[in-house]
This record gives sequence, structure tokens and C-alpha cells, in this order.
Amino acid sequence: MNTFSISWQNQTIEVTQQDKKHFSVKLPQQTLQLELRQDNEGANHWFEAGTDNATETSAELGVAIEAALSDK
Repeated sequence: MNTFSISWQNQTIEVTQQDKKHFSVKLPQQTLQLELRQDNEGANHWFEAGTDNATETSAELGVAIEAALSDK
């Protein structure tokens, strides 16, 4: 597992990458399990694990995770 930090809403958030597509995000009020999925055109979409709906929060966190991973 890979642990790193992202910036989100003026906070530093700890993220643990469990595998290529699953991430645990420690928010102040809760820990979210995020899953990265790609559509048939190759676009990334971020979902809370076990759901079929991307939320604004999951999308924002996903973009921050992608940016952090691309910086490595």
C-alpha cells in the first residue's frame, strides 16, 4: 500500500492506495473508500466504493488523487 497526502478544500488529507483502483481517503469527519473506474472512452470517474453514482466530493477528491499520483 502507498500512503500520500493531497490538498482538498484547504486541508491536507491522507490517502492510502490499496491497489491500482481503490483508495482510502481520511477526511476529518469520515473515511471514504473511493474506486477509480474508466468508461468506454477511457475517461476516469471516481465513485464511493459500492455505489454507482459519482458525487461532487468523490470527483474532487479523485482529481486531487490523480494530480498527486502524476507528481510521483
